[in-house]
Amino acid sequence: MNEQATWLDGNALAGLLEELFATELTDTPHGCGSCGAVRAIGAHRLYRGAGLVLRCPVCSDIALVVATTPTSRVVHLAGNWRMEMSRGG
Repeated sequence: MNEQATWLDGNALAGLLEELFATELTDTPHGCGSCGAVRAIGAHRLYRGAGLVLRCPVCSDIALVVATTPTSRVVHLAGNWRMEMSRGG
């Protein structure tokens, strides 16, 4: 089985991230808490299962986990995130 068939790139998470954080984040750099690599969110690997798991494209450490319950979304961020959001007005 081809390993690439088991994951999508981080761009597949664009809509959900915009829904959660009210801004487009796929170009946002993420610093891995394990290996220190800094890559755009869109370059990360997204695995789908019971939840969504975004992993570092260099070492596969977890960058983000999103679980959906009947009443909420639970989001866990790992590593170094820097998000810029417009202030509006």
